[in-house]
Amino acid sequence: MRLALALILIAHAAHADDLCAPGIAHKGAPIDLDLDRARVGAALKLVADAAHASLVVADDVTGTVTLHLQQVPWDAAACAIASVAHIALEYRDKILIATKR
Repeated sequence: MRLALALILIAHAAHADDLCAPGIAHKGAPIDLDLDRARVGAALKLVADAAHASLVVADDVTGTVTLHLQQVPWDAAACAIASVAHIALEYRDKILIATKR
């Protein structure tokens, strides 16, 4: 029983900074985004600006996204981008970090 509890706590700690982990409630300020074939990094920069956060994007994060979002929490918008771009997002110390999954 203790081992199972320890594994659950470790798994939770591993996802503590995962912005898009299952079950995370998005509470960011609402934003509007209307982009057509924007680079993933550029789209995330707009989200980071809305969140008043810094942004780090790994070199292997590539591709484009098209989206039209109205009054969506910034963290939900970031997760939508991450989902279609197949990237992982972390949010630590007001830094949004995007890496390839």
